[in-house]
Amino acid sequence: MKRMQLPVIDIKKYGGKQVAIVAGKIVGAGDDTHALVKGVKKKFPHVTWREILLVSVPKGLTVIYGI
Repeated sequence: MKRMQLPVIDIKKYGGKQVAIVAGKIVGAGDDTHALVKGVKKKFPHVTWREILLVSVPKGLTVIYGI
C-alpha cells in the first residue's frame, strides 16, 4: 500500500475549515464538506473518491502541559 504524503497545513490560513488534499497537495478548502468535495471532483474529474483526503483543521493550536 502506498503512503499518502501530507503537506504542511497553515493553521492561520485554514483554521476551522475542511481541507481537501490530492497527491500530497492542498487542492481546496471550505466550511461545507459536500461543496468542497464537489468542487474538487469538478476540478479533477480523473481523481477517484479514494484519492481525496479530507482533513478538519483546528482553529488554533492548544498545548497542555502536565505537572
